[in-house]
Amino acid sequence: MSLLTRTSGGWFDDERRRALSEFLLPQRCLECGRFGAALHDECIERFPRAERPRCRVCWAPSRILVCERCALDDARDGFTELRTPFRFTGSVRRALLEAKFRGVTSLLPPLAHVAARSTQPSWCVEVVVPVPLAALRRRRRGFNQAELIAKAVGRTAGLMVATDRLARVREAQAQASLGAKERATNLEGVFTARGVAGARVLLVDDVSTTGSTLDEAARALRGAGASAVFALAVARED
Repeated sequence: MSLLTRTSGGWFDDERRRALSEFLLPQRCLECGRFGAALHDECIERFPRAERPRCRVCWAPSRILVCERCALDDARDGFTELRTPFRFTGSVRRALLEAKFRGVTSLLPPLAHVAARSTQPSWCVEVVVPVPLAALRRRRRGFNQAELIAKAVGRTAGLMVATDRLARVREAQAQASLGAKERATNLEGVFTARGVAGARVLLVDDVSTTGSTLDEAARALRGAGASAVFALAVARED
């Protein structure tokens, strides 16, 4: 069957074509090479974990409950706490980059399933909100990896996923190309939020490096009235 099958609504868009191809073609595990899954559970169990001890707030490696950086940030107005199950290295890094830049999105749900188990019961979150991509980048890529992860987290945790609560209002330089100080100011005013008044929000992204993107998105959500914002990512770059 051609992947360019015509429907009554026209040609399949990029995201639907990708989903169809992943359905039709046999999946082969990125880690072990065996058929049957994009990532086998037993393979994921060997992925590099973001083990404790870590800072309760930013999840950076730390021998104390709250790291010095977070302890000194008296005016902290971003996310309350971050959790990630994996470190952004080795097979985890490879899987996330394959998903993001080569469109192998079938790698994301099994990783998101593990990430969902990292959320804390005390957070009492009510809605899952993905970090949005810039419109141009979304069009070029055909999907938002954070949105796909958020939807899988929502299914696993039984939570509502809202993709229209947070938006980017301007383009910014790619964070990966900047230093830590530049990353913090690069994102100022990038996000706007709505429809979250009084809600306890779980903010989701694929990777956290310095936490600047998650913090700025959380500030927008808080500015729109969210009562609390907690952050979740598949991996953290230590």
